[in-house]
Amino acid sequence: MPFNHSKIDHTPLVHETELIINDLQKLVEQVGLLLLGHHRHIAAVLAAKKRTAPPSTDVMIDRAQKQLCPNTDTEVWKRDGWLFQMMTWISVRMEYSGVTLISQAPHTNMAQHGIDGLAIVLTATKRIEALIIAEDKYTENPRPTLKDQVWPEFKLFEKGEFDSQLVTQISMLLGDVDDEDLETIIKNDIYKKENRVYRAGITPLSTHSTPKKTKRLFNGYDDCVSGANQIRRQALTFRQADIRQWMVNFSSLIFNFLETQRP
Repeated sequence: MPFNHSKIDHTPLVHETELIINDLQKLVEQVGLLLLGHHRHIAAVLAAKKRTAPPSTDVMIDRAQKQLCPNTDTEVWKRDGWLFQMMTWISVRMEYSGVTLISQAPHTNMAQHGIDGLAIVLTATKRIEALIIAEDKYTENPRPTLKDQVWPEFKLFEKGEFDSQLVTQISMLLGDVDDEDLETIIKNDIYKKENRVYRAGITPLSTHSTPKKTKRLFNGYDDCVSGANQIRRQALTFRQADIRQWMVNFSSLIFNFLETQRP
C-alpha cells in the first residue's frame, strides 16, 4: 500500500491521522491513474483486487502532463492542492478498508468547486453509518487556513446550509438504491448530525513538532463541530520539510509514469 497511517488521539478535541508514505512509486502510479479518470480501477486495487490498468488515449495523457507543469504561482498552488486531494482520496479508501465505503470521485480539474471529499459508510442493510465530509488544504499557512476557511465551511455543514448539496451528491452515489429506500436514507440518515464525520486535510509546519503543538493547530474545531465525541472531528496531516519542492518532485515522477501509459 502507498501509505502508512499513524493515529494520534488528541482527546477531546480531534483525532489525527498522519499520512506517511510507504511506497512512493505505488503512490505515483495510483495518482497518475486517478488523473486519467480511472478511480474505479484504483478503488479495486486498494481493495486488494487484481486489475490491469484501463487504456488511456494520447490526448488524455498529454492533458494530464500539461496540468502537472504549471507556469505561475497560482497554478502551482492549484496543482499541489489537486494532487493532495488525490492522495487523501486514496487515504480514505485505505482507512475504511473492510467496510462498505462509497466515495465521490476525485475532482477532475484543479481548483474545482464543491466538496473536496465526500464518502459514506453503509451498514449491511444499506443505511448510512457515517457521512464523511473532507476539506483538504495544501498550504504553508495551516493555522490561518483552518481558522478562516475550513472551520467556517464545517460550521455551515453543521447548520444544514449544504444539505441540498449532500442530498444531490449522495443520491448519485446511491444510484442502485430504489426511490423508497433513498427517501428513508435522506430523512433518517443524511440529516442526522451525529452521522457526520468531518475530516480536515492539512500540512503542518515544522514548528508543529510535538502532539501538543499539533493539537493547538486545531483549536476551535469543537466550536464548529460540537459534541464530546472527537471521532466526528478528524484531521489528516501530511508533513514534509518543504511541501512545494516535494510536489515538484512528485509531479515529475507522475509525468514520467504517464509516459509509460501511452497506447
